[in-house]
Amino acid sequence: MIFNSRNMTLGLVLCFAAPHGTQAAEFDANLVWSDRTALSLPISGQIKEVHVRAGQNVSVGAPLVSLDARHLDARLAEARAGLKALERKRAEAEREAKRADELYSRTVLSNVELERAHIEQQRVEGEFQQARARVQLAETERSYTPLKAPFDARVLEVRVSAGESISAAMQAPTLVDVARADSMDAAVMLKPNEARGLKLGDKLALEVEGQRVSATITALESPREGGYRLLVRAPAHPGWLAGMRAKVITP
Repeated sequence: MIFNSRNMTLGLVLCFAAPHGTQAAEFDANLVWSDRTALSLPISGQIKEVHVRAGQNVSVGAPLVSLDARHLDARLAEARAGLKALERKRAEAEREAKRADELYSRTVLSNVELERAHIEQQRVEGEFQQARARVQLAETERSYTPLKAPFDARVLEVRVSAGESISAAMQAPTLVDVARADSMDAAVMLKPNEARGLKLGDKLALEVEGQRVSATITALESPREGGYRLLVRAPAHPGWLAGMRAKVITP
């Protein structure tokens, strides 16, 4: 199960502002992680292995945490065996229904017997579909046992260890916090007149430790009356960390 949250930026101080569209304006900002995401699992179980450590970069689909899957493997095997047994029963019921239709067409079989054959076929078909659904459910639960990276990610925090038990009965616990490995965001608080004219997708400049790169506006939030939180995103550079000071430079 996947839950997205954004860091609130601390200590953002307006450095210099000029009316948008007249000349470049610079705003002090802080770097924040792009798409910080709290990852969890929708099933309960015991942690078998933790594959990553905080600070590590992983590719999309890489396993982060694995659960002990033995009980799920047994449940899946049981469901598949039940489905296989019903496949034969289903085929037999279909043959009997077809035979009843043929006999009825030759006036050898009564209406009651024909109806009984079709009722039995429908009953077996219902059992078969229920068994198929049980297999699909067991396969889905089994697929949850490895928690995988949803995108190329930087591991920010690992909250579990091998041997721990987790329960998803009420609220699934966060196992690993990740953020995008290929980008960083910068956050700025703006006044309404400073935000006027800015829109999603606009290109700005982001400066971090004297290095200036192109950035794109990805969000313009209004967390409170009279203020706007601007988020701009740029490709991540080695050494960039959340909390570092930056400057956002508007056109």
